[in-house]
Amino acid sequence: MDQDKQKQITGYFIEEAKEHLQTIESGLLNLQTLMGDSEAVNEIFRAAHSIKGGAAMLGFSSIQHVAHNFEDYFKVMRENTNFQVDQDLQTLFLQAFDKLQELVEHLQSPYGLTKDAVDTVMAGSDQIFANLKTHLQNLISGKAAEAKPMAAAGRSSEAKADTREMLKVFQSEVPIKLRNMLELFKQPDSPRSRQNLESICVQLQQMGDRFGLEPWGTMIQTVKVAVANPNNQFRALAPVLIKEIKQAQEQVLAQKAHQIKASSSLLQLVPAGMAHEINAPKAVPLMDSEGTSADEVSKIFGAVIEEDKAMKGWQIFSDRVGWRRNGTWISTNATYAGESPDGHFPTPIWLSAWHQSKDSKAKEFQAQYAAFLAKLASCNIN
Repeated sequence: MDQDKQKQITGYFIEEAKEHLQTIESGLLNLQTLMGDSEAVNEIFRAAHSIKGGAAMLGFSSIQHVAHNFEDYFKVMRENTNFQVDQDLQTLFLQAFDKLQELVEHLQSPYGLTKDAVDTVMAGSDQIFANLKTHLQNLISGKAAEAKPMAAAGRSSEAKADTREMLKVFQSEVPIKLRNMLELFKQPDSPRSRQNLESICVQLQQMGDRFGLEPWGTMIQTVKVAVANPNNQFRALAPVLIKEIKQAQEQVLAQKAHQIKASSSLLQLVPAGMAHEINAPKAVPLMDSEGTSADEVSKIFGAVIEEDKAMKGWQIFSDRVGWRRNGTWISTNATYAGESPDGHFPTPIWLSAWHQSKDSKAKEFQAQYAAFLAKLASCNIN
């Protein structure tokens, strides 16, 4: 088939799929009342069936697979109406829906539905559908109701309402914000586009504040800092930030917001001097031979290179510069026969020779050193 024709047909499929996704999403957000409306159940069944058929025709096997699973479980619900839908079933359906929606969004993105994108999205999808199948069968057989602890019945209606509202907000509003971010990432990099991206981050953070989701707010704050960093190009920001927010959204919908944490990929987009302050884990202080806490030095220096490796990152850096020899910190008043070790103060000339072609982490190293000098300049040293 002609490439332009293929692109045109794919565009038609995406537009139609988005309409069907809206139908499915609307049904899932009202799943508890859906069971009393056979036509509404048939409508979301037909929506999943249409997406499956279109994906199969165009060879998008991942979309076909997920849509087919949806179709099967909607069919089960259509044939078994005498059971009570609970919050767990809705959450599982929404988690599965996220996978389907994300695949369509990747197909629409400039990068397309690449193998890496499919692998990332599909990771864990089979388990979600397995959990969905088990829970749906338990509900139909009445086992799920028996397994509910008595304490669950005592939860206040207000708490349930808050949870439903949170799920509804994160399910409906986060994808809109992500689409807005994608549109901005497609535009030329400019102060205005970055300002608009930061504005979206503020809106996302306020969404978490509304429901007291502190880990979500911390992660979004990290995203905002990464956006504000002029050293990060849009091409590098887009895949990391979109994935980060999407995964955090899934954790909120699974009611596991406490597990949200900035990944190492996101932290690498944050200026070295700020990574530790925003989201870096606390390391157990290691003491050198003179009793100085290397962790305290690390906090000042801001040498958090990647998540969960703050201490290791600082020590590796210092070994490279020559501030540590054989695991021992070099004293500032030490004397040497001949030339001082590479990297011992002062180092500007040596640092200027550090070149990307010689070290893949040259820019990272230079940024760390600049952050250290800036911090040092702000100290009141007599």
